Amino acid sequence: MCEEAGVLLVIDSVICGFGRLGTWFGIERWNVRPDMIVFAKGVTSGYLPLGGVIISDQIAEPFFAGAGGPVFRHGPTYAGHATCCAAALANLELLERDGLLEQGRENEQALFEALSGFAGHEAVAEVRGGIGTLAAVELAADVLERSPGAVGQAAVAARATGVLLRPLGRALAVSPPLTSGPEHFALITQAVEEGLGAVLSAAR
Repeated sequence: MCEEAGVLLVIDSVICGFGRLGTWFGIERWNVRPDMIVFAKGVTSGYLPLGGVIISDQIAEPFFAGAGGPVFRHGPTYAGHATCCAAALANLELLERDGLLEQGRENEQALFEALSGFAGHEAVAEVRGGIGTLAAVELAADVLERSPGAVGQAAVAARATGVLLRPLGRALAVSPPLTSGPEHFALITQAVEEGLGAVLSAAR
């Protein structure tokens, strides 16, 4: 559709990149060729701040065709920091060496199945997941109506169990490390259970 309309397709791989969906940038799972990909976080596994943009040959061509062409003036303060780039290179090597890209895909069903039991919970509207090591538990509309801060409250209760969940809109989002396994997914399930229990207790 973008090609037909002459519109550039820009893919945001800040969250979905570097193994989170089982591939380098996530979008490869759908055989899509974007014009630009933006990335960050996962390139260093979050140890140091770094981001970047990958562009297609067609987008790059005017800037490199020859002298006198357009110049893309891009110079943020923290661009190309040597230490951050070194961390990224080391991280990329580890992702490849330890097969963590593949593990992001191999874990997807185990994570989803660990959380799927909440689908019938009275405080839950939907459990989302099944693609990569990424999932979410959306709270029911009536719970949110009675307690608009329920998502944050559930996240705080989960934190007391030692698990950090991400309060995201109407849902508790989880994106555990790619090195996680079934025992860690069980801990996440326990934390979600604690969070939902706290929400229901407060709403009664």
